[in-house]
Amino acid sequence: MPIQTPAFKLICPSCGWSKVFPPMGDVRFQGQVPDKCPTCCGEQLNHAKPNIAEKMLVSIKAKL
Repeated sequence: MPIQTPAFKLICPSCGWSKVFPPMGDVRFQGQVPDKCPTCCGEQLNHAKPNIAEKMLVSIKAKL
């Protein structure tokens, strides 16, 4: 039975790029979530909890 992970936000400390990812199942495929920043190719990405507005927007986009 799949376990849905909560929405999460990745932030690049080098350039400030960020993206909120919608809730996903327990399996993630390669390329679904970046392992480095797509803007500056920074290797370190920080995880954060999205705020309520970001969660709502990503939820709406996922349903479209």
